[in-house]
Amino acid sequence: MADAPLACEIRAATADDLLAVVRVQAQSRPSSAPLPEQTTDRQRAAWARMMATDDLTVFVAEVEGVAVGTACLLLMPNLGYECRPSAFIEAVVVARAHRRRGIARAMIERILADARAAGCRKVQLLSHKRHADDGAHALYRSVGFEPEAEGFRVYLEP
Repeated sequence: MADAPLACEIRAATADDLLAVVRVQAQSRPSSAPLPEQTTDRQRAAWARMMATDDLTVFVAEVEGVAVGTACLLLMPNLGYECRPSAFIEAVVVARAHRRRGIARAMIERILADARAAGCRKVQLLSHKRHADDGAHALYRSVGFEPEAEGFRVYLEP
């Protein structure tokens, strides 16, 4: 059963949000490890590239000024669909202690509004099969997504 919805603010991340995003991602995994106190050189380099990428937005969900969720939106130019861009949602993460309180829904609704404003024809979101029973797939269906494509993935070795 879900807890009462939390009031949250969804905003585009800034260059100063890297540690907050890393900490949200760390809180999404079942672990008793302490939260990171600083970021790595590799994280800082990736973040700088993300912040400099046109048409890539990282969102932060905050409750009482504390980051509790994050997600990414990438807009891709497209020659199909009357040259309207396609949108891709990636890395939807909510800290474990704040799940089932409307945070992910609020982020996705904001992302869909931004995709509409950008003139997108379609929005794609991939979710691992392991999330079929934890509420994620039900959430995605409830905001309008339909499981209509077969996804494929290959992980390349470093």
